[in-house]
Amino acid sequence: MTRLFSIGEVRLGLRLIAKQPILSATIILALATGICVATMGFTLRDELVNSRLPFAGGERFTRLIVLDHDGSRVALDLARYHLFLERSSTLEHVGAVGARPFTFTHGNGEVESVHGAFITPRTMRLLPASPITGRTLIPADGEAGAERVVLIRESLWKRRYNADPNLAGRQIEIGGLPRTVVGIMPDTFEFPASGELWLPLDDLTLGGNAQVAAEGVRVFGVVKPGVTFEAATSELNELSRQASVAEGLNREVRVQARPYTADSNQADVAMSALVFVLVMLLLVVASNVATLVFARTWSRAPELAVRSALGAARSRVVGQLFLESLLLGAIAAALGLGGAQAALRYIKGSFEGWPFWVTLDPNPRIMAFVVFLTVLVSAVSGLLPALRVTRHDLRNTLHAGRGFAVGGFGRVGAVLLVVEIALSVALLNGAVTMAGAFESFVDEIPALPQRQVLTAHIGRITSPEMRDRVVEAAAALPGVVAAGAGQKLPRLYPPPRPTVVEPIGDEPLRAAQPAPTHAVGNGFLEAIGARPLAGRLLTATDFIEGAAPVAVVNEPFVQKFLGGRNPIGRRIRVEEARAAAEEEPWREIVGVVPDLGLSVGDPALAGGFYTPVRDEMLYYLAIRTSADPMTLVAPLRAAVANVNPDLQLEEIRPLEDAGWEERVFLAGVASALTAMGGMALLLSIVGIYALLSFMVTRRTREIGIRVALGATNRQVLFSITGGALVYLAAGGVLGSALGIAFVQMRSMILISIPEPGIWMPLTIFLTLAIAGATACWLPARRAMRIRPAEALNSD
Repeated sequence: MTRLFSIGEVRLGLRLIAKQPILSATIILALATGICVATMGFTLRDELVNSRLPFAGGERFTRLIVLDHDGSRVALDLARYHLFLERSSTLEHVGAVGARPFTFTHGNGEVESVHGAFITPRTMRLLPASPITGRTLIPADGEAGAERVVLIRESLWKRRYNADPNLAGRQIEIGGLPRTVVGIMPDTFEFPASGELWLPLDDLTLGGNAQVAAEGVRVFGVVKPGVTFEAATSELNELSRQASVAEGLNREVRVQARPYTADSNQADVAMSALVFVLVMLLLVVASNVATLVFARTWSRAPELAVRSALGAARSRVVGQLFLESLLLGAIAAALGLGGAQAALRYIKGSFEGWPFWVTLDPNPRIMAFVVFLTVLVSAVSGLLPALRVTRHDLRNTLHAGRGFAVGGFGRVGAVLLVVEIALSVALLNGAVTMAGAFESFVDEIPALPQRQVLTAHIGRITSPEMRDRVVEAAAALPGVVAAGAGQKLPRLYPPPRPTVVEPIGDEPLRAAQPAPTHAVGNGFLEAIGARPLAGRLLTATDFIEGAAPVAVVNEPFVQKFLGGRNPIGRRIRVEEARAAAEEEPWREIVGVVPDLGLSVGDPALAGGFYTPVRDEMLYYLAIRTSADPMTLVAPLRAAVANVNPDLQLEEIRPLEDAGWEERVFLAGVASALTAMGGMALLLSIVGIYALLSFMVTRRTREIGIRVALGATNRQVLFSITGGALVYLAAGGVLGSALGIAFVQMRSMILISIPEPGIWMPLTIFLTLAIAGATACWLPARRAMRIRPAEALNSD
């Protein structure tokens, strides 16, 4: 900075900034807020979308996502796993991992739940795995009949064994089975997660049965050097097609090779859309800052004219104005970056379960981004107004008087005013609407009982018979009213499937519409507190093999598919591309229940139905009790351990806390968007008020002349406010149209955003219009109270 500007100019710039503390503080706060928000957005996108595993070769690790013909995720069957393992020419390695808690029994009989992972032993050679003592897993550890072994983490070694150097070779009890400790891994080793145990996963069955891997096991690969993920996807899909042909399947099973750190293809779109919103909000802030700086620069024209008269070149004057804006931007950038780092640390500490590769630390690219933003905003808000003000010979200003060039500023000010109002209305409407959409995911579900239902995820279930034994054990606990198992819990979004209603009489068969379908076991609906609004719930006879297919629909389904007509006795069917032998049966509707949260936050998918299943794997347990549900935690663990010591109960919580992590995140997003929208609205009000107030104040001489010539107060007010109101109206109409168009882009976001309405942009516009009208009226009223002679001699 000192090469472009002298120390004296820098000091002068700081003094001039300090002379207007309120305006300077407003500009700095606005810029700092925008830079902070944009930095956070780009950091989150960079970490969640563009990240890589933090070790050599980590960028070549790929997550293999398997999609059924309807686009839903399914587990990779073992036949395809071994096919990829043996025949892929694009993958250097194919392996599998899975993370879950384990019961760890200490020598004194104390039982502790410890997070750990399964991993194919062949994978260890590709990882930065150097044990503190002992060895890592080797391929022989994953062979059938191999000795049960385990790796433990340095933290567990120190916490439970006082860093005993002779622990390797001794046996410990994991999941009710003895395992030999073969090595101690350092705390810096975190693949696939930050657990404290690593168990070998056999390549033959991946911990499952003869067809599919164990629940929670994820298959991944490592592409060969120079091979793209797209090339790997193409090859794996061809191998999968060949497997489908060999198996006689007529439906497609697709495989996608994605970066290991990317959960889905839509994540990039979602984060890009979020960053787009943040950057657009920054533009609102920038437009307000530009307005304030422009008015500030124009008001200093007499001072600049004096400097010009004393011999200062235009470049010197423009440079000083640009320096002041650059200093404001630099201060704001420092505050914004510091605020972003503090906010990111808070976000990282507030939510558990972050992947180990996510640090949320701004990297050099982010720092460069902040510097670029600072220079850009400084140029827009400082340099351009300075060039505009100094375009003509400033010495003429001294002869024209201090109330000069109102018309020139008025034209520029009018453009700024229209743009600012349009941006504010459009983008604030989008922010508030999106905040409402996020908030809808957090709202309570009135039909669900409060503090009566305990839920849990059951890991390591290997058969429906084992699941039924767990449900029976839970139902036998003291105080339990009902117990059952289901595919999902309320708020956990079962996949929608294309559904039709059988026509009756001369009704036409309507096209299939998506409806969430929830497979449940006997007693599940009773356990979550469902009550029939019409008909009945599912009963034990519906689960008997050979029983007539039935379904229980919810109230939104009746409204969406049947227009509110009586659904009892009508039949529905899922329409999917399947072989004739696998065609879905028509199901008779036997009951209607309230909306129990099949698709919270998305009214378009709220209508769904429940079907009885007997042989499918159901992993979520629901238990309704007459007492505090949390008192059942210890008895439930003991009852499940009696069924099978290797079973794991995870995510034990009351029903209303299901999906708690996501809800907290969405609530935070909603609050952040609301806060940003409110701050942007406040800044818009300040900017519009300042701009219009300045424009009217500069017309004091004109007002004096009009009054001297006999104009009434009403005529003067109309002449002053009429043009401003036209600008306000133009900006409001343009902003409302842009706001509705912006919300129409909701398909880019992975949340349901309500249909755009006119009330929100209208409310924002009216708020800004009131601020603008007040900004015109107050200085105009003051000017009309001045005697014409004084007004003619004013600035």
